[in-house]
Amino acid sequence: MEARSARGDRIGCGIWSSRSQIAIRLYSRREEVLDSPLLSRLLDEAFAYRNALGLLKPQDRDAARLVWSESDGLPGLIVDRYQDWLVVQFLTAGMERRSREILSLIQEKTGLCRVVLRNDAPVRLQENLPLEKKILSGSYSDPLWILENGVALPARLLEGQKTGLYLDQSANYREVSALASGRRVLDLFCYQGAFSLFCSAAGALSCTAVDQSAAALRSGRAAAERTGAAIEWMEENVFNWLRKAQQAKEQYDLIVLDPPSFTKTKAQRAAALRGYHELHLRALRLLAPGGRLASFCCSHHFGLGEWKELIGRASWEANGTLRLRKTLGQSLDHPILPTIPETEYLKGCLVERV
Repeated sequence: MEARSARGDRIGCGIWSSRSQIAIRLYSRREEVLDSPLLSRLLDEAFAYRNALGLLKPQDRDAARLVWSESDGLPGLIVDRYQDWLVVQFLTAGMERRSREILSLIQEKTGLCRVVLRNDAPVRLQENLPLEKKILSGSYSDPLWILENGVALPARLLEGQKTGLYLDQSANYREVSALASGRRVLDLFCYQGAFSLFCSAAGALSCTAVDQSAAALRSGRAAAERTGAAIEWMEENVFNWLRKAQQAKEQYDLIVLDPPSFTKTKAQRAAALRGYHELHLRALRLLAPGGRLASFCCSHHFGLGEWKELIGRASWEANGTLRLRKTLGQSLDHPILPTIPETEYLKGCLVERV
């Protein structure tokens, strides 16, 4: 449908929903119908962007995001490639209605026929869509081993977080692990321990990976055994583990703090800030002089400036001084549109204790 401003100026055309908190999601600034020719063109543009950056079929990665919703003009459509598998999500009713033609177009353009449908994201409930996940074509069993810059990672396409792996962190695995050689590494909210696996491969002195998910840690252990990585896996609530580590006066040279989003709505911001602040305060008390902290936020409700301020406040209370070395963000296959701030959801800071 066509969207106009309060003054009557045309904004563009979009997918309308009477149930979602987002009433209309734009797919074009022009007057266009979301038909097969337009879908085909938008998919071509998404693939061309990634191909130009060497992301469509990179030599050093078995996985990449091919389509990312509003960032590619296809609101509610997610397409990820894992080797010769496609994992597809339809998160809006508008895309769901066109699912058959979209799947046909994607398979035709990529030449890939094996498809997993991951329509299990809770956001579908807001548009009165059922939750489901299934194999549409091909024979599959978890996990699928993905090679990422020489490191084997277990992608669980049916049961894992996101669509199997955190593809948005791909560039950061390389960035952070480049600092790991000879360092004692602490990986908090590690999930399957990707940061630990990369740091171990880069020559870390030791790696401790903490998460409360037994299933995720089992996958991480399997990956470590596969590669020969020496990692200490700790199944525990991170807040509780940090309290014990502080009492034991543990020290680490490189800490990765990658918590899940503590807030899904603006109303939860205050409580989320308190949780994030406590995490940083306790983590910084374990950081050795000269040590580095890589801290990430995956909530679009907090900007990079707020995240820096939070880290700075925690460092002041921890009686330490931090130097910002670099800001970090999501991989390029998750493009950011300045006109849609929500597309820049992953932000991070690499800081050094002075």
